[in-house]
Amino acid sequence: MASRLYSSTRQLYRQVERMLCRLQVTTLGTPTLGVLMALYVTGLILLDGRPTQTRVARFLPGRCHDALNRLLRVMPWSTRALMGLLVAFVKRLPGPGYLCLDDVIIEKPFAKRLPWAGWTYSYAKKRHVYGLHVVILLWCREDGRWRIPVAFRLWRPKRSCAPRCYRTKVQLARAMVTEVLTAQLPVSYIVFDKLYTAGWFTRWLNRVGLKWYGVLDPKTKVRWRSRVLQVAYLEALLKLKWRAHLGLRATALRVYAPKYGHVRLVVTRNRHGNLEYLVTNDLQADLTTVVQRKRSRWSIETLFRDTKQFASLAACQCWVDQAMVRHVALVLLTFVVLQMLRSSPYESVGAVKERWLLAVLRNGEHPTEPLRACPTNLRVTA
Repeated sequence: MASRLYSSTRQLYRQVERMLCRLQVTTLGTPTLGVLMALYVTGLILLDGRPTQTRVARFLPGRCHDALNRLLRVMPWSTRALMGLLVAFVKRLPGPGYLCLDDVIIEKPFAKRLPWAGWTYSYAKKRHVYGLHVVILLWCREDGRWRIPVAFRLWRPKRSCAPRCYRTKVQLARAMVTEVLTAQLPVSYIVFDKLYTAGWFTRWLNRVGLKWYGVLDPKTKVRWRSRVLQVAYLEALLKLKWRAHLGLRATALRVYAPKYGHVRLVVTRNRHGNLEYLVTNDLQADLTTVVQRKRSRWSIETLFRDTKQFASLAACQCWVDQAMVRHVALVLLTFVVLQMLRSSPYESVGAVKERWLLAVLRNGEHPTEPLRACPTNLRVTA
């Protein structure tokens, strides 16, 4: 297979193939399946824009584009089994970790026939967009060296499925957390945003013994000092102290909420005047721990950014449901492979991709000497 590739891309393909062997992807099916998955992942790394099957086959002529189409549409392999391999890889990594839960919008403005897509509000663009939602459960090591997606689901709108088959995003999140806990993945806590801080979901997390950190809606009613009031009115009754090490004003208290039970509540106000109501079932957690663990949710936002910019999350143009689901799984696999290709533990995913693109362009040749007229401080980049 590698002998059919151009000499400049052969080394990248072999490195990707070696990383997939470390993840035991070859156990998913036939050797042909492993070859096609390695080719697809290599194409996602090599091509910055429009990594369609036709363009991947043009730059990596190991197999034709029809074989890559069959990989996404008809070949027998399971995305759940692929995520299970990533869970097994996480269990082999040393060090504690935690879970992040959130969903991302993939814009598909012209995919009117795609059953997964619909009109939704984008908080990033502050307007309604036409696209689909992917709910992702991410495992992060506490030192920030690894971010491994361990489960994902595509959310289907009500209009495109039977009423008995409809699942909300929180219901999909519960199914993913159940899979991870069943696999005995070691996690310290789970953190999520306001959407997933639902009463029934957090009570279920309490029953399974998992610590959770979320954000309360300002209209949530709580009981504090024999008074029942909305969380938004608490700020006027509390004195928020400046926390220099956190860069905000905050205070912590223990309250009772009818939807959640006894919880630890932290009211914060940042330097811009924005209020946020952090909540956790860990009643012994101090204020600093709650704020820092809520901030650790940012790891999943960087996952969304990196998969869109460096792994072409929004590139699939197929209408078949199975092809869309498999493309998302292969994009998440590419994100893990990019982390495995790092030359240092804290090298960014974008730097890894840039380094390999330069290696493909140079094809083993050394760059020419910089011009003598160039200033000394710019000769490295000249």
